Amino acid sequence: MASSKKKRADEKIIDEDEFDDEIDDDEEESGSEEEPMDQEVQLDFEARIPDDSDFNGIRTLLQQVFLKANVNLSELTDTIISQNYIGSVMKQPYNPELDDDDDEDLDSDDSVLALTTVVNITERQDVDCVKQLKTMLVEKCKQCSAAQSDKLSKLLTDPDHHVGYLINERFLNLPPSMAVPMFEALIKEMEKARQKKMKYNFSYYLMICKSFEMKAAHNVKQMFFSNSEEELFQEMSDLCFRYSVAHERDTGVEKWSSEDDMEPFRTVIVLSADKLATVLEKLKHEIAKT
Repeated sequence: MASSKKKRADEKIIDEDEFDDEIDDDEEESGSEEEPMDQEVQLDFEARIPDDSDFNGIRTLLQQVFLKANVNLSELTDTIISQNYIGSVMKQPYNPELDDDDDEDLDSDDSVLALTTVVNITERQDVDCVKQLKTMLVEKCKQCSAAQSDKLSKLLTDPDHHVGYLINERFLNLPPSMAVPMFEALIKEMEKARQKKMKYNFSYYLMICKSFEMKAAHNVKQMFFSNSEEELFQEMSDLCFRYSVAHERDTGVEKWSSEDDMEPFRTVIVLSADKLATVLEKLKHEIAKT
């Protein structure tokens, strides 16, 4: 089993050229006058299948979304890891020339930078964390719109039209370009799973996105997404609502919304499954323009 996972992980390593980034090292204190002032550091990333060593790292990313919500994130993390054929975590590969830590630290959970995966919340309707997730979403939606709440409730309980909870999480300041190869890999993995008669033939995808409202000039408020590419999902959504989590910002993971003029929200998006490829193409186009 271990060898199978290793092979799978090797297959999922994404070309480093797609993630190369350069940062200035001007602020780093120099220990020698001979060291260059403008030193460029190349950052490499690799995507691989989630495994048990990623538990804390994945749970931390989920905590960014759910904050104090009554959802068992440990069980949800275990569910994600148990799908050893779907999903990717993004990590920085170990570099023996730069990292002098002991071998036992090579698979540190702190190196989990991003997660892209999908959980079939129709098929897994009896799992406690999925029950909690559905209950929370319907209650939050009901506070916004009774009509939308009825629609969402029917969608989440329809056994003939499966819904996938689509997770697109990463740490702040990591670029949206990282999402492209991870979504591409996920689409291919779901296709392979469907060919094997696994239940990844979704009618809809559901996303819970970190968003925030910022005060602009003349008291006009603007909505932004923490992961900017998720605005494209919203534009093509079949159902969308949001709810404030300002009262939960004391958890310590809402660092991006700590300023008084920024109110944190969660934007829930329901998207027809056949639109995912179109959204991905739009994302590629937007990234190409930057």
